Amino acid sequence: MTPKSGSVVLGNTASFSANVANTTDEAVGWSVNGVPGGNAALGTITSAGAYTAPADLPSPATVTITATSHADGTKSDSAAVTVTSDIAVSVTPNGGGVELGAGTAFHATVTSSGHPDTAVRWSIAGGACPNSCGAIDSNGNYTAPAILPAASSVTVTAQSVADPAKQGATNVTITSNFTVQLTAPASVTTGASATVVATFTPVPGSNPNTTINWSLSGAGCNGTSCGTLNTVTTQSTGGSGTAETAAYTAPVQAPNPNTVTITATPQADASKKAQTMIAVQPGESVNVTPLTATLAASHRVTLTAQVTGIENTAVTWSANGIAGGNTAVGLICAVGSDPCQTVTSGNTLQVDYVAPGAIPAPNPVMVQATSVADANKNGSAQVTVINHVLVSVQPGSVTLAPQSVQAFAASVLGTSNQSVIWQVQGAGCVAAGDCGTVDANGIYTGPTAAPAPNALQVVAVSSDDTTQSGAANVTISTGANILSLHPASVYAGAADGFTVRIEGSGFAASNPGPGATLLIGGIARTTACTSTTECTAPVNASDVARPGSVSVQARNANGTNSNVVELVVAAPNTSDEAIALTNGAPGASGKDIVVVDLTTAGISVPGDNLDLNVAALGAFSTANNSCALTGNPVVLRRPANGVASADVCLFSQSGLDTSMTYTVSGAGDVAVIAKQPAGLGIIHLTLQIAANAVVGTRTLFVQNRNLDKTAASGALEVQ
Repeated sequence: MTPKSGSVVLGNTASFSANVANTTDEAVGWSVNGVPGGNAALGTITSAGAYTAPADLPSPATVTITATSHADGTKSDSAAVTVTSDIAVSVTPNGGGVELGAGTAFHATVTSSGHPDTAVRWSIAGGACPNSCGAIDSNGNYTAPAILPAASSVTVTAQSVADPAKQGATNVTITSNFTVQLTAPASVTTGASATVVATFTPVPGSNPNTTINWSLSGAGCNGTSCGTLNTVTTQSTGGSGTAETAAYTAPVQAPNPNTVTITATPQADASKKAQTMIAVQPGESVNVTPLTATLAASHRVTLTAQVTGIENTAVTWSANGIAGGNTAVGLICAVGSDPCQTVTSGNTLQVDYVAPGAIPAPNPVMVQATSVADANKNGSAQVTVINHVLVSVQPGSVTLAPQSVQAFAASVLGTSNQSVIWQVQGAGCVAAGDCGTVDANGIYTGPTAAPAPNALQVVAVSSDDTTQSGAANVTISTGANILSLHPASVYAGAADGFTVRIEGSGFAASNPGPGATLLIGGIARTTACTSTTECTAPVNASDVARPGSVSVQARNANGTNSNVVELVVAAPNTSDEAIALTNGAPGASGKDIVVVDLTTAGISVPGDNLDLNVAALGAFSTANNSCALTGNPVVLRRPANGVASADVCLFSQSGLDTSMTYTVSGAGDVAVIAKQPAGLGIIHLTLQIAANAVVGTRTLFVQNRNLDKTAASGALEVQ
């Protein structure tokens, strides 16, 4: 064959020829990597020896072209051809801003001297990814998130399908330019209501989250003493704007000072909040709290009347217009009295309403307090009477993986006693633990495996009336489920790769097999599943080279997939920050610390899967090449002037080596100037101490090539 070797760019053609000697039949058959005529993945070759490289880079990139004699199939010759790529990927538009919820179409251009596959894979990365940085589809259409993330810069990347090593990228800034305006009256009298309107106006073409969070505050009040706010309606203002209307009800007593601040904070961007101030002016009124209540038959609620601006504070009490009520509509009683001591009028401003034993007509019952001094001034509460207490459990229906933890909450309607007794029930709950457990606070922990049947109920029984209960329907999934990922986060640039471990349920064990396979970034990896609850697989340095996230999913041999979890790849710190604490100021606020998990760094020994566990340290003798390991700080003596050196040694059960970085805390007055292996997991460090080094204990930091970092606190002491 000629030529015997060569290279060809993706999609291009190279010609080969074959010379057959010692036979009149000079025909040959052509193959690529043993495949007659080749194929789309390896490239194709014609009967005339014209080889056309594939459109996508094969793995490995070198293929073998073989010519086999037609006259004698045992006679052949081969040539090695390397498929090369000169692809360049560019993305347009380059940079710019995208308003909340708006979309921008990005386009990728793939250029090459060959004829490669021009398809690209689109992805986004950034500090707010993967959950809060928007989304991009397979066509490059990017949609910004509806809520402004703290990290508003996003990198849009187009990766070549033909050659995944080639990609183009551009940076996008998520912008927020909508406005919120608040209108309200300047003042309102005590107990009266006023309308407050928040007008939300987005930038044309954008689609931010229009949710408004309302709040009240004041220098002279807090909570309900500032009044109450209730959202009434949300309607369009024309175009894409919305107006959210809230009803503000002033407190029955004016605060001091009497100014209340109403704040409307948009969920899309809290920095765009709007505020208005309302002055609460005293007025004549009678108000009853609570305004509404729901009671089970024969249960009671305490009602309070507040008389404002009227000198005589005496009131008369009635239920559905009947003074003091009766057994049919409910009784108005002195607080805590049993049997009931009926109250009709006087200076009793706090009473108990006791619901009748049967549903009254009409229902709800209006309990009213009327001023004795001015019958036109009254306040009322509406009390709805139900036959018995009602228990509800939230969430009402969930599907959980085995061993999952889910918090349930119970509310008991019709009584002030909200205590419940939690239980787990189901047809498959034969033995203890078959269906999981629930504690006294409603925290449910799923079983190690799904029961049969796999449907059960988490039940809350009312302590007030044990005949009444509510339940949540729980389904324990039977497929593969990932509950946790170890590590779940790493720094970008983990140069050595590492082993990732998933824990969960429903994984096909490797023994007897076939076992489950981990898909990391969508690519199947060599996987070891020691049981149905744990699997491990390698993560390559290239997987975590850039900030963003990497998907992790388990696939069983039957083709079913688990849920997808994300391995977070965080950008490394550009610098370290020291947080100074003293006896006088032992705390520091406003310090956000981002910490990632330590990687296994290629070691996966249960219980000892880190290479940064400093077990001991001590002084190193260069005279006899020995290390005196202790548990005490190593003393470093300052010279009278200039610098001095000291030798120390560190030991780790997993081994320390010279590829790691060793530094000492402080301003550089103690530095590591040399590092040498000393055998058996021991590293020998030579330190340089300046004459002006600050006296006191120092921390020795160790960082491996995966950017995992540990601190041997107080390991050194400068004297």
